[in-house]
Amino acid sequence: MKKWLLATLALAVLFLPINSEGITKTIGGQTWEFIVVKGEATITKLCTEPLGRLTIPSKFGDIPVTSIGEKAFSGCTSLIGITIPDSVKSIGVAAFEDCSSLKSITIPNSVTSIGNVAFSGCESLTCITIPNSVKSIGEGAFAGCSSLTSFSVDFSNPSFKSTFGLLLTKNGKTLVAVPGGLTKITIPDSVTSISAGAFVGCSSLTRITIPDGVKSIGEVVFAGCSSLTSVTIPDSVKSIGEDAFSGCESLKSITIPDSVTSIGDSAFSGCESLTSVTIPDSVKRIGDWVFKDCSFLKSITIPDCVTSIGGWAFSGCKSLTSLTIPNSITSIGVGAFRGCSSLKNVIVENPSLDVSLAGIPESAKVTHVRK
Repeated sequence: MKKWLLATLALAVLFLPINSEGITKTIGGQTWEFIVVKGEATITKLCTEPLGRLTIPSKFGDIPVTSIGEKAFSGCTSLIGITIPDSVKSIGVAAFEDCSSLKSITIPNSVTSIGNVAFSGCESLTCITIPNSVKSIGEGAFAGCSSLTSFSVDFSNPSFKSTFGLLLTKNGKTLVAVPGGLTKITIPDSVTSISAGAFVGCSSLTRITIPDGVKSIGEVVFAGCSSLTSVTIPDSVKSIGEDAFSGCESLKSITIPDSVTSIGDSAFSGCESLTSVTIPDSVKRIGDWVFKDCSFLKSITIPDCVTSIGGWAFSGCKSLTSLTIPNSITSIGVGAFRGCSSLKNVIVENPSLDVSLAGIPESAKVTHVRK
């Protein structure tokens, strides 16, 4: 799983009031590292390489194991199955990240929380059941689980449910996670928000229609959906978050509706098949790296309402041939057009605008006109 997911989702580091140093103990041929907090053990690391299936001990001596710590099993690529004891209450941030051979896991009815990117990159995981005890699931918890085709949720769970195989909050308003193995997805009309990282790594998904009730597209929602060719964004959407579509390398076209007022940094970076974009009049700022490395982008229309263009916003758009910077623009960030090697003509409608640091190629003709 791409490591940028951890940073992009702004994951919190797990700080614990540790009253002892890490302790190691060997049980059943495996050496475990753990800490003890208020008489309860948190597994921090498996010191030996697990082969095949593994059962986590429920106790270390008289000390119950109640938590699986941050990155405890991260990168255990030989692990194919794991059983978690019913003493465990929480699964930490990135606990099983990049366990690429993990096919099955049993989450007991004692677990109440699953941390951010807890199972991200578990590309062999085919099924998962959320028990009724789980109250919180972190962002990108199942991102990049490319063999997963549906979520199963205990019917009595008061916080979550499964609809069309998708993981939603119980009221159906928030789409929490999407199985990475799906090629077609129907988002229920009840959904008004999509959690950060919900579609990350859905590499087989080709198209998506977002229902009219959705008000915002969060951070890294569709990042890395490499087969996605088209997206329909409804007029209800007001904001597009950072990295929302970054790395959607097959995305050829997108219509940003007039309802959108903000587009986050790197929102469309790396969308190398994108050929044209029209930014609506409602947008006031084009952020940093928004269209970076959109190498086939040939035309861009910047409306008169935009007041600033961020750093490196269009850098690497090497098919862009001409550009008009409207009179409304008062600032352009460093390197905004660096690497736009085909850019021949640039019209600057604000005569006082300094474009010297924008990275416009020396070969391009820059014309200042008063509008």
